[in-house]
Amino acid sequence: MDQTSALGNSAKAEPLLRPAALWAADCADSALTVFGDEERTDYRLREAIAGAREFGHGGPRNKALRTLAWAAHTAANESEQPSAKFAARSAMLAAAVAYTHTDLNLGRQGVNQARHLLGAAVYAALACELASESPAGVAERVLLAAADTMPEEVGILLKHFPPQPRGTTRLSQLFHDLDARLRLKSAV
Repeated sequence: MDQTSALGNSAKAEPLLRPAALWAADCADSALTVFGDEERTDYRLREAIAGAREFGHGGPRNKALRTLAWAAHTAANESEQPSAKFAARSAMLAAAVAYTHTDLNLGRQGVNQARHLLGAAVYAALACELASESPAGVAERVLLAAADTMPEEVGILLKHFPPQPRGTTRLSQLFHDLDARLRLKSAV
């Protein structure tokens, strides 16, 4: 498959999505401890991350994986601490990488689909920042680590989506910053 041509639907992009899912799982894993005491008894985040890894290693993109992502989403909604909510969203998006629609790559839809790829790292960064007693620079360090470990396939996928707009919220700024950093790295 010519990886620089139009990807079309997600089935054609699956060979690129698998390493992206492994990377997203590692990013989400970095924020697991932020989930706090709940992390010891609530396995939904770990299971979503494990599902992303299973897909990354050749497992199926099926209903079970989607169920794991939704379970982590539910954990996010049930959590009262903002940092824990973002850690859970990170795990949810790690599992959701498998469902990135590469055929929806224009305009706002394209921006949203690119967030499937970037979300695990961005939400992990925000979770770590909010959980830190000294938050200055925490999110940037998490994003830098994500950029350093980004597989080539993530850069290839991002080229098919529009860049993330800067926006005014902390979340949109982090999406923009990671997107710009990854695009710069993949251009080298």
